[in-house]
Amino acid sequence: MNTFRRISFLIGRILISLIFILSGIGKIMNWHEINEELMMKLCHWHSVLETYAFGADLVEPLITSPSILQGIAVVLELAGAIFLILGYRIRLGAFLLLLFMVPVTLIYHDFWFQEGAQVQTELVMFLKNLAIIGGLIIIAFGPQLKGKSE
Repeated sequence: MNTFRRISFLIGRILISLIFILSGIGKIMNWHEINEELMMKLCHWHSVLETYAFGADLVEPLITSPSILQGIAVVLELAGAIFLILGYRIRLGAFLLLLFMVPVTLIYHDFWFQEGAQVQTELVMFLKNLAIIGGLIIIAFGPQLKGKSE
């Protein structure tokens, strides 16, 4: 791999990882607030699924353990981002971030349940997350690049 390509790949990995590092640290620093927000989102999903008589029993156990989910989220975010930044097990790092991003995108950016201006805000956030997911899919499952550790 030539020097320009190696540096470009490093910069790209750092840039895509930055949001996850900051988010993971933010979850640790604001543990209780994030925990309450997560519980409220899970309760909302529970009530929606209960209305449609579909899947509410799957969400119910999660409502009682938001700290466990938050801990898993922090591990996935930080481990995945650190792997990407260090260039160690890059594909695994991207896969860990995918495991985090897919459910978070569906649970937190539910524009289809929103009204008014909130629809547009959540749609933009949803699409931004889809773009990040696309980049992570390319890193995790795209063509193998010749480098020190794929």
